[in-house]
Amino acid sequence: MKLAAKLTVAALLGAIPSLVLADPKPRSAKPVDPQKIAEIYAGNTDIWANNCSGGIYYAPNQQARAWCGENSESLGAGQWKIDSNGRMCHQLSWYWPDGDGAGESPGDETCISHVVDRWGTIWRSWPDDPEWWQLAGKFSGLKPYSGMKEGYKFHKKVVETRSKLGL
Repeated sequence: MKLAAKLTVAALLGAIPSLVLADPKPRSAKPVDPQKIAEIYAGNTDIWANNCSGGIYYAPNQQARAWCGENSESLGAGQWKIDSNGRMCHQLSWYWPDGDGAGESPGDETCISHVVDRWGTIWRSWPDDPEWWQLAGKFSGLKPYSGMKEGYKFHKKVVETRSKLGL
């Protein structure tokens, strides 16, 4: 399996919160206002729950950066957006050491669906996953789940890796 494919799989699996139980889609679910989703993601890092010790940062300017300690010589860089159906989509290209430069492999676009239930809890689901995971709700003041951290948590690591790769 190519490194880019491994990193994409790690990103998808790592994004699923391991400490929160999944549920079926709430019956009262309806689309979430895209602005509300943007408020949750923009300027925050979604920490991947697997053993990769990394995550993806969603910059307010729609740029996305991903880094995983397990593959610390590699990084993902791309963009993110929210569509009118409440899906937050990101597309990353993965970079890794390749001789004196950097190899590059564009990844597929990944879209995470979002809905809100009648109590104001926002849920998300990954592609091909029938389960829904609580993202934010009235009991947390619409603050994101604990895996979403404020700020760019891996900025220093991304800058170091980008420099090593000559990007």
